[in-house]
Amino acid sequence: MYKVLLTVAALLVAGPALAVDGEKEFKKCSACHSIEEGGKKKMGPNLWNIMNRGVATSEGYKYSKKFTAWASGNPQWTDELMDAWLTNSKKLVKGTKMNYKQKDAEKRAAIIEYLKSMGEQ
Repeated sequence: MYKVLLTVAALLVAGPALAVDGEKEFKKCSACHSIEEGGKKKMGPNLWNIMNRGVATSEGYKYSKKFTAWASGNPQWTDELMDAWLTNSKKLVKGTKMNYKQKDAEKRAAIIEYLKSMGEQ
């Protein structure tokens, strides 16, 4: 038997169907992030509409200098950028406050679809 490794890009083809699983996965994130429209910032910024806005642009949230510098070269969240961020945030941006690692591509894809569903369509 052959084991097929799926990339997040291939998994995202499933689209909104993944968002249901992503909502479950996001529960871990909700300790630090709200995601409702108009939600308050917690330890991390509110993530409502994150996939439709620029990186490091949550009004009223103070981002680390390292993250802000990184955002200047990565101005918009894309599926690929969010995938890299969720894979290992500390490795991607040395000195960021966020410490999140998700090795499972299916779980990352589900979170990305959930984030996309929680914003302006």
